Parts: sequence; structure tokens; C-alpha cells
Amino acid sequence: MQSNIRNVNEKKEKEFIEEVVITTPSQDSTANNTDLEIEQVIEKIDLLSQNENPYLVSKEIEELKSIFYIKLKEKTKTQEIIILEDIPNTDQDESSEEESKENSLDPLEINFKTSYGKFKKVKFEYRKKRDRQELDNLKTKQQIIADIDKLTQEDESIKKTFEHFKILQEQWKNTGHVPQNENNNLWQSYHHHVELFYDYIKLNNDLRDLDFTRNLEEKIAIYEKAEALLNEKSFNKMHNTLQELHEHWKNVGPVKRELREELWKRFQNISKTLNKKRNDYFLKEKEKDQNKIIKKEEICKKINALTSEVLTTHKEWEIITNKCSELEKEWKDIGRLNKTENSIAWKSLRTVLNSFYDKKNTYYKQKKEEGKSVLKVKISICEKSEELQKSTDWQVTGNQLITLQNDWKNAGFSSADQSNKIWKRFKAACDTFFNARKAHYKAMDKEKEGALKEKKELLLTLKEFKASSNSKDDIKQLKEFSNQWKKIGHIPRDKMKINDEFFDLINAKFEELGLSKKVLAEEQYKNKVSSIKGNDKAISSEKQFLRLKIDSLKKEISQYENNISFFGKNKGTEPLRNQVEKQIAKANTEIETLKQKLQILNKG
Repeated sequence: MQSNIRNVNEKKEKEFIEEVVITTPSQDSTANNTDLEIEQVIEKIDLLSQNENPYLVSKEIEELKSIFYIKLKEKTKTQEIIILEDIPNTDQDESSEEESKENSLDPLEINFKTSYGKFKKVKFEYRKKRDRQELDNLKTKQQIIADIDKLTQEDESIKKTFEHFKILQEQWKNTGHVPQNENNNLWQSYHHHVELFYDYIKLNNDLRDLDFTRNLEEKIAIYEKAEALLNEKSFNKMHNTLQELHEHWKNVGPVKRELREELWKRFQNISKTLNKKRNDYFLKEKEKDQNKIIKKEEICKKINALTSEVLTTHKEWEIITNKCSELEKEWKDIGRLNKTENSIAWKSLRTVLNSFYDKKNTYYKQKKEEGKSVLKVKISICEKSEELQKSTDWQVTGNQLITLQNDWKNAGFSSADQSNKIWKRFKAACDTFFNARKAHYKAMDKEKEGALKEKKELLLTLKEFKASSNSKDDIKQLKEFSNQWKKIGHIPRDKMKINDEFFDLINAKFEELGLSKKVLAEEQYKNKVSSIKGNDKAISSEKQFLRLKIDSLKKEISQYENNISFFGKNKGTEPLRNQVEKQIAKANTEIETLKQKLQILNKG
């Protein structure tokens, strides 16, 4: 009988351990669930709902519920951001869009609510069944206590009474849990009646010692199983198994009085050691959680700081959105906290993310309105370019189109689907003009190559020119060289140095003729004007230089004349007056020379 009882107890314990292994989630279960796609989360809830004991999977299903809504919110928010960034060209009222969202649920959420609802129903039915079973167990155990009490009133033999007592003890062990609020009182009542039974029947020493020995062996086995839990890696399994061992200990009968206190202290000490190990672990986990909380709070502050300054461009929002995603990933990579802290941390993260994306959405809504005005400006720029695309005024029109291109760049942001068509029209107009201008200049370059060849030949002729005894004829010949040079026409831009070479050479030839400085200067200036002919920018710059110089000399003369008015008419100031009058005369002469240069420049 003792062997049978022990086998039953070992079988129950084995079943319990296997159940704990199944119900205790591995360290990677949450991570694996987090990696599931949103549809797979629903499928896993359906699968777990088929478990015979829904309480064994209740915690994981609640985690799946949290994961589902996190992923659903991320999915919904991503869709909203895409819609806002695209800024579609639609006149739909925004309030009607919000109303539409409120009146409809995501199909995935409908499927989730259906699956989760089924699980809640299964769990509810299981709880009702378990509560009924516990009440039945309570009645059974109360009846067992009553039956033990009756044994003391029967006249049967001690052996038969004791066998009946052992059967009742076995029934007690095999009866399941009772309601929690009844458990302690019930056990104390049972224990009390067992002791009364032993006192009543006054077992002989052999039979009593045999029972004490069996109980001692069973309690030592319980102690050893508790001691083996020191090597258990799963703290949940360790804790649950220890509770079961304590329950088992209660259901085992007494041992010899002199061993009771020592045996109980040993079991109590190993229990304290296990509980301390578990508590130390959770204290360390709590400390880790505190460090994680600090890190997560710091990341939330960083996300919040991303929008502390006003952002005015799409590029800036693109950069900080990527940064926000990186910070969000960093937050998630820190890992989970305990259930309560995890919920608070997620709430903080959602708050800062909602604030960030609300500001981003507000920015793009404003941009959508601004985009309408920008689009009008771009349409106007496009129309102006189309009016200019067939112009042959290459220089002026080219500058106008370049200005329009800069205006387009500075017009501001408008959504791609709104401005792409206008941009294509604008680009086509610009390409039409610039391609035509390029073809024109390419044709001109061929003509310029011929002019360059002529100028090279004329330059060689000039180099061979030698002054004769008749300076008038020589001057006439040199002027003829200049006239021929002018008539030849334009040459390629990258060969313009030949002009400087020609006019430097012809100036040198004039110097060889021994002309007066005035005549020589006049001829040389005419040559300079000839060298820049056709270069509007150079001519304009030369004219500006001459006018500024004339203005400067006129101011000097005015200053000199003002100074003379302060000189007295006496011999002491006469030398100074004469010197100033010479400066005035020199300045007037220089002004006349500059005016002549202006005339030459205007005649071209």
C-alpha cells in the first residue's frame, strides 16, 4: 500500500512539472511574438485558444493583444503619413475623412476582436467549470474529515479501522484544489482530526513506527526535490514547484515527535533559500528595469527635442523622421520591462511619437495649402518660358530663361503629383531654346574657324611689315591693317588671345614710326577699342571707367577752385596759387582726352 501511494504521488508530481514546463514561457517567447506579422498574431491567438486550460496561455495571449495593437497603430500611422506626404490634389472635406475613420474599423482589428472574444468566452467557461469543481472538492474533503471523525466511533478492529483511515487519506490527496478562502481552515481541520484519530486508536508502537517511517521517507523525498530546485533555471518553475511541494508536505502524515521540528526546519530553510534566490533575481531584474526605464525616458526626451525648433523644409522633416525611427528602434531594442512599467513606458513612447507625428502632419497640411499658391507661380513661370522658347535673341533670352529657372527653384515646395506635369512643360521649353542656341553657336563656330585662319594670315603679314621713309604712307598702311582686321569678323572664343597679339604688335609698329605721344596714344586707343569690339561687357566696363575718371577729375578741379578762393592776393601766396592753377589746367586737359576716348568708344 505504501508503494502504491508513493507511485501515485510521483505521478502527480511528474504531471505537475510537465505542466509547469509547458506553461512557463521561454526567455525568447516575447521576442518571437514581437517578430510576428500582424496577421500571424491573430493566427497564434486562435491556436492558443485551443489549449485545454486557457489560464496556461492567458499571459501570452495578453502579450499578443498588446503586440497586435502596437503593430496596428504603427501600420495605421504609416498609412496616414504616406497620405499626408503625397498631398493628393483633392477637394474632399477633412472633417468627412475623420468621420469616415471613426465609423469604420480596420478589417484586421475586426478579425482580432473575434479571435480574442472567443478566447475570453473559453476562459470564462473554464473558470465557471473550475469554480464548480473546487466547490465539489470542498464538499468531498469536508466529507472525508467527517468520515475520519466517524472512525473514532466504530467498533471495528484496529487493523481494519486503520486501513479504512489510509483509504480516506489517499482520497484526500487525490482530491483537487478547493476555493482559496477555504483552503487553510480546511487543512487545519483535517490535520486536527488526523491527530485525534491517532490519539483515539492508540496504535501499537510497531504499526505507528511503520507509518512514521513511511511519512519520514516521503517528507525526506519532498525535501530532496526542494533542494534539487536550487539548480532550476526557470524561477517561475522553481516557485510553482515549491508551492506544490509545500502542499504535498501538508498532506503527508506526521513523523516521530523528536524528528518533527528538525525535519520541518530543514524544509523551511531550503524554502527560504529558494525564495531568497527568487527574490534576489527579481530585485536584480527590477534594478535592470530601472536602468532600462532611464534609457527609455532619455530616448523619449530626444524624440521630443527633435521638434523643439521650427522646421521649414521637406528635407528637414525627412532627416528628423529618419532620426525618430532610429530612436524608436533604439527604444525597442532596450527590451521589455515588467508588465506595469512596460505599460507606462509604452504610454510615454506613444505620447511623444503622437506629438511628433501630429506636428509633422500639421506641417504637411500647411504645405498643402502653400502648395496651391506655389503651383500658380510655377504655372506662370512655365507659361513665360513657353513664350520665349522660339526666340533667336540668344543672349537676352538665355539670361531670361536662367532667371526663370532660379525663380522656379525659389518658388517653394509643391507636391510632386501637382508640379511634375508643369515641370515637364517648363523643362521642355527651356530645352527647346537652349538646344537651338547650341546648334546656332555650333554653326557659327564653323564660320569663325575661317575668320581665325584669315586673322592668322594677316598677323603674319603685319609681322613682316617694315617702316619706310614715308611715315604717312606707313600710318595709312597700319590703319589699313586695322580695318582689315575688323572686317574679318568674329573668331572662336577660346582663340581670342590672337586679338591681343595683333593689337600689341600694331601698337609696337606705330611706336616704331616715331609719332607724337598724342597721336600715338590716340591710335593705340583706337586699336584697343577695336580689340574689344563686339564684347558688350568690356565696352560697358570701359565707358563706366572713363565716366568715373572724368567725374573724379571734375571734383578735383572743384576742390582746387574752392582752395584758390581762400588765397589772399599777395606775393606770399602767388607761387601756391600758380601751382594750383597748373593742376586745374592739367586736369582739364586730361578730361578732354578722356572725352575724346569716349567719342572713339561710342563710334566703335
